[in-house]
Amino acid sequence: MITKKEALEAALRGEGCLGKAADDEPVFILRAQDNLAADLVDTWAIQASVAVPSVGGSDMGHKVAEARMIAEQMRNWPIKKNPD
Repeated sequence: MITKKEALEAALRGEGCLGKAADDEPVFILRAQDNLAADLVDTWAIQASVAVPSVGGSDMGHKVAEARMIAEQMRNWPIKKNPD
């Protein structure tokens, strides 16, 4: 899991998905409080594991596992609300 603070620090170092994104590249961020977020992250993990056949030991396999872990942490986040 990565927090907002960690994501911002990584982006400033040119690391992580935000750090790798072009300055004018569209991005979409889901927050744990969004009651739709966990299921959407799980859906991404399922689609990613199907799209990349060698998920087992690849970097994508790590990303899929991380996404599933984040989805679970999002489910356990105490504050929930509709997207805003």
